[in-house]
Amino acid sequence: MEKRILLRNMRKEDTQDLFEVFSDPQSTKYWLGRCDTMDELKRMLKVEYFSYLKRGLSPPKVIVLDKRVIGVINFNEEFDGIGRIGFILNRLYEHHGYMKEALEMFMREGFEKLGYHRIEALVFHDNEKSARTLKSVGFSYEGTMRSYLRYQGRLIDIDLFSRLRREYDEERIVG
Repeated sequence: MEKRILLRNMRKEDTQDLFEVFSDPQSTKYWLGRCDTMDELKRMLKVEYFSYLKRGLSPPKVIVLDKRVIGVINFNEEFDGIGRIGFILNRLYEHHGYMKEALEMFMREGFEKLGYHRIEALVFHDNEKSARTLKSVGFSYEGTMRSYLRYQGRLIDIDLFSRLRREYDEERIVG
């Protein structure tokens, strides 16, 4: 399949495109944090970027389509050979398979380059779009963690999804 998107490290000149993503209430409905001003976004990106470096993680990658940043994908946690993935997409680019393509590319990096034996994702229980997208690239639903996260003053159930290296390898051999 021909690649339509590119994953690369975030750059300063990406802030306007990122602001479109992180200031949109629909795009950030299931994201922990929204930015209403460009200054808020710049502060968030700076804090997040240095947090990743401090924890020894590679910085988040932007998803680029035709020189335009349409989303972000990252490993926001790493422990004992496990990478925990997070992703967000500009809602104007939903339903075109871009996130599926980004996840496939990012899994390759996680399993082949970073040596993870497991990649997992935590998803708000009612976030059906993300659940469907994860399942479409081979993630398995493992269960719901009830009242796992306090968000906007209420307790939220979180679904756990995972993909194992051995499943990834088997699919590459068979498929």
